Amino acid sequence: MSNFLYNQKLGKEEKIICSSKSIKKEKRRNQYTIEFKFGSDIDVTKLKQVIQINQQIPAYIPLNITFRLESDILIPIQLDSNLQLGALSIDPISYNYRIVQYVKHHNNYLFYFEPIDRPFTPLQIVKTTLEKYHPSLGELFESFHFNMLKKNKFTVSTEEEIKEYENSIKNSFAVYIQKKQKGKITTLIKSINAQYLQLMGINDQILQDYINQTGLLPWCFSNDHQQFISQIRGMFQGAHQQIKSSIQAINYNGQLFQVNITPKIFHTYNQEDDSYLQFMYFQQEYNSQIMTQNQIGQNMIEYFNLKSKMVKQDIIENDQIRRCKYRTI
Repeated sequence: MSNFLYNQKLGKEEKIICSSKSIKKEKRRNQYTIEFKFGSDIDVTKLKQVIQINQQIPAYIPLNITFRLESDILIPIQLDSNLQLGALSIDPISYNYRIVQYVKHHNNYLFYFEPIDRPFTPLQIVKTTLEKYHPSLGELFESFHFNMLKKNKFTVSTEEEIKEYENSIKNSFAVYIQKKQKGKITTLIKSINAQYLQLMGINDQILQDYINQTGLLPWCFSNDHQQFISQIRGMFQGAHQQIKSSIQAINYNGQLFQVNITPKIFHTYNQEDDSYLQFMYFQQEYNSQIMTQNQIGQNMIEYFNLKSKMVKQDIIENDQIRRCKYRTI
């Protein structure tokens, strides 16, 4: 079985098991249930201790500069650079999804998502916004949007075909696993491999800390204006038609270099709920000598040294979409 298909099924089973479990809450013991001898010589100052807790609330994406679409198209309009990891951009999937689970499996890193609850954006608003960058982008977007949602039957692949393709991958890659059902697409999982981390100039320690601090994922493509137009064209044309493209990438240190991207899409069908799973693979070929392991090690030292010098502030935002998760305090 395909590794990613296996992990998708495993995650689905874990979710079913967790949601079916009941939580037993122990009765709280308070001053009415604990016997206390008033007037005794007990030192009451020891009964109460004040503990100060400093916690940094993870960042969130403001509602007014994001798009949510039924086609789940991700548009990389960048935000405040203070949220970025080094010179890396923010993965546009972070605009509409929060990470609920992060798993390392062999050479791969898997991120399980749940959508942030916000209304869908009218198509015309997105089209008009993109036309401000270039007149042709609005039309390309609209065509891609409807192609993603078309009800035509997909060519269904077998698990063996997907696994065979996975085993043939030798380069850096990212894969998105999406569910298509009732005219809506939802991203369930994104996975990258160790070569993808090298492309970005980071390691898994930096990645895990950045996710814990912000709830966001880094992205390796430049947010320069002209590169933005090139990215959008590549996404709207290359992904749907599975056409190879060349895009300028950026790493943690701000180095710019060309990456050749080869997309590949598979579909599986679930008869029980009449849905499709879509596997969108994007292989990246680039000059791996641009970023060495020694440089990545230096980046890790710089990242954690910089973090230790930052003044931590308690930030409280009254916003229902902030990215809360379990923390060790």
